[in-house]
Amino acid sequence: MSSPIVPGTSLYDRLEPLLPRVRKPVQYVGGERNATVTPWADAQVHWALCYPDAYEVGLPNQGLMILYEVLNERPDALAERTYAVWPDLAELMREHGVPQFTVDAHRPVAGFDVLGVSFATELGYTNLLEILDLAGVPLHAAERTGEHPLVLAGGHAAFNPEPIADFVDIVALGDGEQVVGEITDVVKAAKAEGLGRRETLERLAGVPGVYVPGLYEVTYAAGGAIEAVRPTTDAAPARVHKRTTSDLDDWPYPKQPLVPLAETVHERMSVEIFRGCTRGCRFCQAGMITRPVRERSKRGVSEMVEQGLAASGYSEVGLLSLSSADHSEIGEIAKGLADRYEGTGTGLSLPSTRVDAFNVDLAEELTRSGRRSGLTFAPEGGSERPDAARPASMTLPASPAICTTSSSVSVGSPHMK
Repeated sequence: MSSPIVPGTSLYDRLEPLLPRVRKPVQYVGGERNATVTPWADAQVHWALCYPDAYEVGLPNQGLMILYEVLNERPDALAERTYAVWPDLAELMREHGVPQFTVDAHRPVAGFDVLGVSFATELGYTNLLEILDLAGVPLHAAERTGEHPLVLAGGHAAFNPEPIADFVDIVALGDGEQVVGEITDVVKAAKAEGLGRRETLERLAGVPGVYVPGLYEVTYAAGGAIEAVRPTTDAAPARVHKRTTSDLDDWPYPKQPLVPLAETVHERMSVEIFRGCTRGCRFCQAGMITRPVRERSKRGVSEMVEQGLAASGYSEVGLLSLSSADHSEIGEIAKGLADRYEGTGTGLSLPSTRVDAFNVDLAEELTRSGRRSGLTFAPEGGSERPDAARPASMTLPASPAICTTSSSVSVGSPHMK
């Protein structure tokens, strides 16, 4: 019979015997460069940050990496990461009584104060349910007690949170850098005052950008569409507005990018050069919900690249955004970086680029390192209506050194309503 699970204690002794029996066990052992493990007793608020997909997909996610660092810089908080485990390990965990764990210190997820889940796509919805089940946390928010973590949803695919409203306690709408700190303050005060779960949720509803589904009543029209969403308590606002981080230079994260032990989908040091999109295409979810456009300054980008390369040892820098060539200073940024790193073997890439924003001068700056890769464009389909175009993917086998992989930016836990 398994011994009881104690919050904050390591499950590694139980997990280790299972690892030789699964594929890619390295993704579960932790210990990556720049990972953080804080003594449990040193923090008043404990966050488990979850990307509901496999480690190889979740570790490079900029949003989770940023929040991980922001929270771990606080003296009163700690943050650890957890990812969806593969079915082979999930089966063994159920068989041997090992619950969902974090990869940093292998602590049980159920013992944390907040489980923050970043949804990049709707495919993560069912993975959340699997993660909750493995953690021993009731699937429905209404069935949870003060012994369970508050389940927070964020990310692009939670911008409309109603499909998962029954399964999450709170939703953070908009950019996450600031709101996670305010949530931490509320949870810390609620624990100090001995507040119950309902009272804590009512206080969280007062944080700008926080939506608490359990404090609202939803009515439906005859056809099944939502007719109205009304608060059931004065503690909940009638309308929740998303949070917006105005000055990206004030948030130069990640400063110390995580370096994985296992192969991941993106193996580079990335800097988000701007947030939002100048185009306004109606079919583009990310472009619509990350408005307005906010650029990181040329100096800010340069400083982040220098610090990130020194901290990680990567040999490639990705300049991230929804369409990186649309940055107003992209030519100067690319030239400055190419000048600095020429001859060092450090490559530059624009992982998401539109055809009409790209030019020969920019290509020359990106290829000065001599590294060869591919060139990925996202051209638009023709239409007489500007908002009716549909994106297509076109990858050209390339000349030197432009990144091959398209990338969507999910910064902060949340971009939602």
